[in-house]
Amino acid sequence: MKRKRGVIGITAFGIYVPVYRLGRNEIARAWKTNDLGGERTVAKHDEDSLTMAVAATLECIKRTPKGVDGLFFASTTPPYREKQAATIVAAAADLPMNSRTSDITNSIRAGTIAMGLAADAVKSRSLEEVIVVASDCRMGAGKSEFDQILGDGAAAVAIR
Repeated sequence: MKRKRGVIGITAFGIYVPVYRLGRNEIARAWKTNDLGGERTVAKHDEDSLTMAVAATLECIKRTPKGVDGLFFASTTPPYREKQAATIVAAAADLPMNSRTSDITNSIRAGTIAMGLAADAVKSRSLEEVIVVASDCRMGAGKSEFDQILGDGAAAVAIR
């Protein structure tokens, strides 16, 4: 008889929000478009989706017990074309060498897909606990609302 698995869900989280801000009024003035109000987050010159993912993951690790054996990196703006960012994040977080890592990229559904994969891996007992980190530095086309709406940042969750 199969042993029942408990509820699978989020057990910890971590976020990273860049300190720099750009007023939407400045964007609107530059493009001569409507001001949507407020401001958007902007990564520093030395930040990208990878560095922000590391920061969010380290915050998440502080809130979860040992046992993380997987890390999935989700982004529409990965810093590398071929090199896997998830392995770099896992190494920075000092996860075990045999941790399963994967990049899910180039889709606005990357985070949703990564969450589903993590839940499936935990449910099947393939992995004990997986960190899913979504991180982006997206830029909208000039004169579009996305230019004002999109902001930079990262969020990590542990799934057990």
